[in-house]
Amino acid sequence: MLPFSRTDLEKLTEDKLPELADLDSSGFLVGGREDFEKFRRRLLNLNDALAALEEKLAQGEDEVELFEGVMVRCDQRIPVGIIAEAGDVTEKCYRFSISWVPGFFLSRDLGWFWGGCAISDSQRTVTVFLIRSSFRNRRKWFIYDRRELLAHELCHAARNVINDNTFEEFFAYQTAPSRLRRYMGNCFIHKYDAVLFLSPALILLAAQMVKTCGDFAYPIWPFWLFALAYPAYLLLRNNIARVTFFRACSKLLAFGFPDAPAILFRCSQEEIKELALLASPETFRRFVQNRASINLRWRIIQHRFVINQGEQNHGKTEEANGAA
Repeated sequence: MLPFSRTDLEKLTEDKLPELADLDSSGFLVGGREDFEKFRRRLLNLNDALAALEEKLAQGEDEVELFEGVMVRCDQRIPVGIIAEAGDVTEKCYRFSISWVPGFFLSRDLGWFWGGCAISDSQRTVTVFLIRSSFRNRRKWFIYDRRELLAHELCHAARNVINDNTFEEFFAYQTAPSRLRRYMGNCFIHKYDAVLFLSPALILLAAQMVKTCGDFAYPIWPFWLFALAYPAYLLLRNNIARVTFFRACSKLLAFGFPDAPAILFRCSQEEIKELALLASPETFRRFVQNRASINLRWRIIQHRFVINQGEQNHGKTEEANGAA
C-alpha cells in the first residue's frame, strides 16, 4: 500500500520539503536526472500501476500475470510484517523503510539454489519482490536469510533511480551480517563480470586437460595468469570503490553528520568522489548548498540530513555550554 494517494501527488509542489522528505524516507528517492515534474510523474505512474495490480488481485482470479511468464496468486502475497523486518534494516543503515513494494512467494519453476530477487518494469515503474516459498514459515533456507535477502532488494528498489552501477551492489550488500559478503558483494556489478570471471578458469581447465591427455608440451603458467587477471581486476575495482566510500563517510562523520551513510546512499559515484575530497564542514555545507540550488534530490538531502542535523548539533552545543 502506497503511503500517498493520487490526490496527494497532484497537490504536491516542489516547495513542500517536509512532504518530499517523507517520500524519501519511504524509499521514493529522486532520480539522478529527475526534476520535480519527472519525479511526480513517475510516482503517479507507479500509483496507477499498483492500483491496477491490486484490482486484478482483488478480482479473485486463480493467477495473475505480473510480468511475462511470471504468474502469482493472491494467497502467495508476502505479509507486510515480513517486509517490515527488512525495512528495519534499511532504516538503520540508510534512513528509509519500504512497505509498499508488493512481494510474492513462489513455489514452482525455481532453480535449485534460487532464493529470491526483485523484478522491475521500467515502463510501468513497478518493482515486485519474488522469494522462495520456503521462506513463508522460516527466516532461513540453505545459505539465505529472508531478512537479509529482502533488505538487499529494498536497497535496489530505492536506489536504482540513481543509475549508478559502481556503488549499487556495495550499498545493498552493506545490509548483510556477513563481513565477507559486505566486502566481496560489490565485485560483480555488471552482467558480464561473472562471465569474464569464470571463462578464463574454464580455459585453464581445458588447457590442463589437453596437455595431460594429449601429451602436448606447452607451459601452463600463462593460462594461470589469464585465469587470475580478471579476479584481480575485480578485487582492485572493489577496493577502490570501498576506499572512496569510507573516505567520504569518515569525512562526513567527522564533520558532525551521523547519517553519513544515508547521505551517500543518495549520491552518485561522482558525488561520492567529490565528498571524499572535502576538507571541512564549511566546504561540505557549501557543496550541499550549491547542489541544492539546482537539484531537487539535494534539496531533500539538505532538508533531512544537513539543516536538521545542523540544528540538532547546535542545540547540543548550547546545552553543553549551559551545563558548563
